[in-house]
Amino acid sequence: MRILRSFIAAAAVALAAACSSAAAGDASSTADGSVQRLTQLAGAGMDMDYTALTSPDDAVSRADLVVKGTLVKVTDGIRFSSADPEVTKRAIGSYATFVIAVEEVLDGDTTMVTGGRVYVSMSTSSKATPQELDALNPQAKVVAVLEDITAWRPNGRTTVVRPAAIPVEARLYAAYNDGLWLQGAGDSQMYAISAEHSELAPAWGGPRTVDQLRTTIHQAAGAN
Repeated sequence: MRILRSFIAAAAVALAAACSSAAAGDASSTADGSVQRLTQLAGAGMDMDYTALTSPDDAVSRADLVVKGTLVKVTDGIRFSSADPEVTKRAIGSYATFVIAVEEVLDGDTTMVTGGRVYVSMSTSSKATPQELDALNPQAKVVAVLEDITAWRPNGRTTVVRPAAIPVEARLYAAYNDGLWLQGAGDSQMYAISAEHSELAPAWGGPRTVDQLRTTIHQAAGAN
């Protein structure tokens, strides 16, 4: 199993130091139909070191599943359970679960979707709770390049505890940093939490919207 380097790094931080809680500021409205505030707040203060997806072909070859759908909910994230109570405490607040209602599987096995949904564990800033992020979700359209982390553990002494929102039979996913893009009805472009358009390699062809990204990945998947 390949585990995303940035996801491991976030786990290491969670296991090494206690999370701090900060006020979320104005995290209460989706009136403008934009997902930009959600992505800004979710990634506030986070500087992720990650290996970029170099092209649509690279995304398809590296991912376990690629989907297009709607972000229907942001809710509590995974926690860690360890014999060391400090480890268990430190992981609280480091993750949120992005629940995506899948409209189209662009690459991968459709049986990897449970009840029409996928559950994506996201490393998020401590500056906002999952509930505050959910309040900023305009039911954004999303394309997600995902890795199956169902069997992943941070280390041999620590287990992953799922939140109640993730069914026991569902797979647990993580998204590539530059592989989860969101766009609200009020947005003219897509946004990511820990990536920028300028960071996409030229081989991507410069997609600016979720629909353009979907087409690019769909073509790559069909060619492989």
